[in-house]
Amino acid sequence: MSPAARITLYTSPNDGIVALPNGPGSNWADIALDLARFESADKGVHVLPMSDLDRVQKALDTLYTHANRFDIQVSTSHQAFIGDIGRGIAHRLNGSWTVEVGNCQLAPSDARTRLRFLWDSSNGPLSGTMRSYEGEVDAATFLYAEETGLELAVLRRPWDGQIVVGALASTTAFTSLDTVTPVSVAAPDLAGVLKQVAETLLPSYEHALAQAHFRLLERVLDQIRAAHAKGALPRIWSLNEDLCQHWYGLDQHLRRGLYGPLPEPLDDLLRTADVALSEGSAQDEEGAVRLLEHWLQQGTRLVDLVRPLDPDLAARAVTPLASPALPPGPPRQGRRPGASR
Repeated sequence: MSPAARITLYTSPNDGIVALPNGPGSNWADIALDLARFESADKGVHVLPMSDLDRVQKALDTLYTHANRFDIQVSTSHQAFIGDIGRGIAHRLNGSWTVEVGNCQLAPSDARTRLRFLWDSSNGPLSGTMRSYEGEVDAATFLYAEETGLELAVLRRPWDGQIVVGALASTTAFTSLDTVTPVSVAAPDLAGVLKQVAETLLPSYEHALAQAHFRLLERVLDQIRAAHAKGALPRIWSLNEDLCQHWYGLDQHLRRGLYGPLPEPLDDLLRTADVALSEGSAQDEEGAVRLLEHWLQQGTRLVDLVRPLDPDLAARAVTPLASPALPPGPPRQGRRPGASR
């Protein structure tokens, strides 16, 4: 008979002992961890600091006692905790990244919900893992850079333990567009995956976001033109907000050197727009109409100036890496690789 729940323990240099509960009776696992004085960290993740070894020993004794009482299987993994891997990646990337770990084995799981926003080609290592082995992925780490809007997912591939990193889309509208797709990567160690993230994933991600903002900006401009031709401007406030959002998104990617040094007319347009955008939006409907007419002219100029930089807005010099085929047969059940009882 299967246990009501499972708890997998990891040793982390940052967190001490990390516990991930899973299974249909995961609420009983939570109770056992609470009684053992584990601390709640990210959602579905419990930690036990190693600063007091006597406390650690008592906590583990208590955990195993209650695990036996509640019919909970406790196993120990000798793999590095995915949170430590995610923090290692974030620490070595440019900019400031927030790091959050999610338990993928809960029902419902916020982490699994976030992974549904993955932005990857159908044969990429991230989408391939989630498509065929979602049930065996125990946890994922999410890295978010507020300044750039980039969000990465880091997880371990169940069948060979390789580290997989891919991009997430902030909205499903991005994934539905006909744009270049960010290239997810996989490597057996932190150094290898960092190299691929820097050289392949992030450049392709930047191109995909620039294309998405560019095409959505064109869509908003078309909506404004159509409404203007009819002598009416429905959805004034939302159109204004959408236009500014995609202008700003495209602006940021252009300024980070996506297409090299900006032509002087484009640089002048962006600098002028930065000032106007910082002054805020219109306070009444009449002002919003005037503002939209202004941004219709400026947005049209922006589109005309950006398109010659790369006619197809394609991801140049970014080639998807060949990913190994998924192992044959159905996903394996039971313990994850590297876990022991």
